Amino acid sequence: MIIPKFISVDSTLNCLKITSNIQPKKEIMIKNYLKSDNFAEDFNQILKKNFIPIKKIKLILINLGPGSYAGIRNVLSSIKVFALLNKILIVGFTNYDLMKVMNLNKKNKLKIIIYFNKKFYLTNKKNINLDAFQKILKKQRVISNYEAQTTLEKKNIIPFEYDAQSIENIIKKRLYIQRKITPYY
Repeated sequence: MIIPKFISVDSTLNCLKITSNIQPKKEIMIKNYLKSDNFAEDFNQILKKNFIPIKKIKLILINLGPGSYAGIRNVLSSIKVFALLNKILIVGFTNYDLMKVMNLNKKNKLKIIIYFNKKFYLTNKKNINLDAFQKILKKQRVISNYEAQTTLEKKNIIPFEYDAQSIENIIKKRLYIQRKITPYY
């Protein structure tokens, strides 16, 4: 399968992450991105500043969550307009899709636990509280976007990180949503 030139946009994990496979591959991260109502202007500036040519983009992938409903909705509406104006195909994916394609060491079956809106979510979409999360950390290491506070957390949390290759795997495995692209809350 030929992977089209794409940009992925993710505002679900308390940051804004833009990933591109347009050469040279780009990965832009803005931590604590909470101003999604300015996204359209920010997105345009990011593309210009990082020399990402709009004419080369064939596909835009957007993370639909779970995450902040209002934030995802704001980013999604801006991306839909941008894609429509530039005749670019848009598809969605979820954090659960990302969890499926994470490049994990096959010997170590590590749990992936995503944190947002003051809740923890496992790969099976089950919601757990902070106490349950800390019990898991006492027994094993996990992959998470949770900002470690204690020594135990710092020792047992591996950062949840992905790159253009992970997005390419979402495309290859067809884990994207083409219809009814709405925030996953």
